[in-house]
Amino acid sequence: GKTVVSCATAVWLAGLGHRTLLVTTDPAAHIGAVLGATVGSEPAPVAGVDGLWAANVDAKAAAVAYTDRIIADAVVRGRSPEAIAGMREELDSPCTEEMAAFDRFIDLASRDTYDVTVFDTAPTGHTLRLLELPIDWSRQIDVKIFASVEATAADDVAKARFGRVIDMMRDAAQSTFAFVMYPEATPIVEAERAIRELGTVGIPLGLVVENMVLSEDVCETPYARARYEMQQRHIGEIDRRFDVPVLQVPLIETEVFGLDRVHDLVGRLFTTPSLVA
Repeated sequence: GKTVVSCATAVWLAGLGHRTLLVTTDPAAHIGAVLGATVGSEPAPVAGVDGLWAANVDAKAAAVAYTDRIIADAVVRGRSPEAIAGMREELDSPCTEEMAAFDRFIDLASRDTYDVTVFDTAPTGHTLRLLELPIDWSRQIDVKIFASVEATAADDVAKARFGRVIDMMRDAAQSTFAFVMYPEATPIVEAERAIRELGTVGIPLGLVVENMVLSEDVCETPYARARYEMQQRHIGEIDRRFDVPVLQVPLIETEVFGLDRVHDLVGRLFTTPSLVA
C-alpha cells in the first residue's frame, strides 16, 4: 500500500495547488500503473492531474551513470590503468548502487521547480540504508582518494545538497515521514524497530497509515468477524505505540489502478483540513 498511498498523497497535494513531484526509488514500484501514466527517469507531467510530475529512479541505471562519471574523471586526470581498475572494483558494490539512487533522488528533490516532493521509498530496510548514506558520504570520497583522484568542487556541491535535504527530512515543520502498515502484529513490531532506527539519524515519525482496514458492516461471517476483531485490537495497539496522527485506508474491493480510483482514495484519506500543514 506504500506506493498507492504515495500516489494518493501526491494527487491530493497537487489538487491543493502545490507543484508536486512524486519520486520512487522502489524497484517494485508501479506508480505508473496506479496513476494510469507512463513514468520514466525524468520528471514528466501526469496527464489528468494539474501540477503533478512523476519520476522513477532506476538504481541500476543511476549506478552506471554515477560510476561512469567518477571513472571519466579519473581518466581525464591521467590516473594509471591499475588505479582505475582498483576504483572499478571498489565501486562495484551494492553501496554504490544505493548511493547513486539517493544521489539521483537528492538531485530531483533539491530542484526549485517543485513546492513539494513525495518520496515513495523502497522497502523499509533499504530506505533506512539510504537515509544513513549521507552520513557515510566520506566513504565514497575515500574511493577517489584510493584511486588518487582529488575531491572536486562538484563533491562539495553534492555534499552540501545532501546535507540540505537530510536537514529538511529531520525538520518536522518541513517533512512528514509516514509508515504504511497492515494492522497486524508483525508489521507493527517491524515499524517500531524501524522508527527507532530513524531516530538515530534524527528523523521523527510523523504519520501512520493503516492499510486494508475492514469495515464492521461487511464482516458478516464468523471468519470475517474474527478478522475484523483482530484488526481492531491491533489498531488499538498502534494508537498506544505511535504517538502520531493515524489515517486509515479501507480494504477496497479492487486494486487502485487509474486516476478515478486514486481520487476516490484521496476523498477517503484526506478529509481533515489541518493535514495540509
